[in-house]
Amino acid sequence: MPFLKKIQNLEVKIDQFLNLVSESSILFEQYIYQYLEKRFNECKIKLNKVRENERKADDLRMEIERYVYKNTLIPENRGDVLAILEGTDEVIDQIKDILIDFNNECPDIPETIIHNFKELVSASAHSVDELIKSVRAFFFNIHDVPNYVHKVFYFEKEADDLSERLKNDVFCSSIDLQKKLHIKYFIKGVEKISDYSQDVGDRLVIYTIKREL
Repeated sequence: MPFLKKIQNLEVKIDQFLNLVSESSILFEQYIYQYLEKRFNECKIKLNKVRENERKADDLRMEIERYVYKNTLIPENRGDVLAILEGTDEVIDQIKDILIDFNNECPDIPETIIHNFKELVSASAHSVDELIKSVRAFFFNIHDVPNYVHKVFYFEKEADDLSERLKNDVFCSSIDLQKKLHIKYFIKGVEKISDYSQDVGDRLVIYTIKREL
């Protein structure tokens, strides 16, 4: 197979992988909103789709890794590329894990914090959206990476601030301690999605500088 064709095939696989992560971020936000509205049957549909996406993303990531090594592609950047894909895969893993926890543990989110909890969900989802744009830029238009990465950091900071505010509101409330700790776990689980996005964003900044030297 000609080298150019091999690179094109690799780009298609990477694009498919990123589409799965992007779609899962949308499903994550929809799931939480529907959960808070007690539309649980619709939540299960979203969770099953995220499970499916996560499995496909894992398979694609491993397929990409094998393809890169088998065809000796991008040897000078191979480690960076695989680290970015593995880090991005952790984002979809966290999305799946926190939705499974919602499904299994059924946390009772107090009415008084629902607005800010939705804001936290939105900030984490936005961090993933901007991460996907950043990763696409790294592979297809590297000069645009800084335009997107700074938005990943912005939304991670917003999620961090909202998480702190929510935890403070919960622990200043009159609900019992066990419930407070349960809600805190889910606040942190949602926030962690943006943390993983930031971790990949940090790598992208370094790898972009390396490629442009």
